[in-house]
Amino acid sequence: MSEEIQRADPAYRRRTLLLLVVAVVLALAVLAGAQRWMQAHAIVGSPRDAALQIRQWIGITATLCGFCLLALAGHAWWLSSRAQRDARWPLASARVMRDTRVRRGVAVAPIVRWLRIAAVILIVLAALAIAAGWQIRSAPL
Repeated sequence: MSEEIQRADPAYRRRTLLLLVVAVVLALAVLAGAQRWMQAHAIVGSPRDAALQIRQWIGITATLCGFCLLALAGHAWWLSSRAQRDARWPLASARVMRDTRVRRGVAVAPIVRWLRIAAVILIVLAALAIAAGWQIRSAPL
């Protein structure tokens, strides 16, 4: 019995690597800008105003991270549903970054289970992040 292999897509691999590099550079630029912004406000404004603004931004960021986690949970659940329906992993329409052995039938069940466990964990983390963000933004100083 020969194994079915879903072949890697080199263009997809290059594009993914490029996007990761761009995301890291963008994140570093945002961090540098945020640091300069905080230093400028700490020098010019009162410490209380700077603390309020920083708390607002941390709360907003935590809330946005929670919504991103919810989106990721939804995607994981959708993937698990498609894998279960098609009884195939990786999905036939998916592009892979490296040659991947195709699993069919009952071999897909553990992947579906882990995707659903990950989705539930992501939902819990999202709820915690959103609650923390809301608490940080609304708590008195």
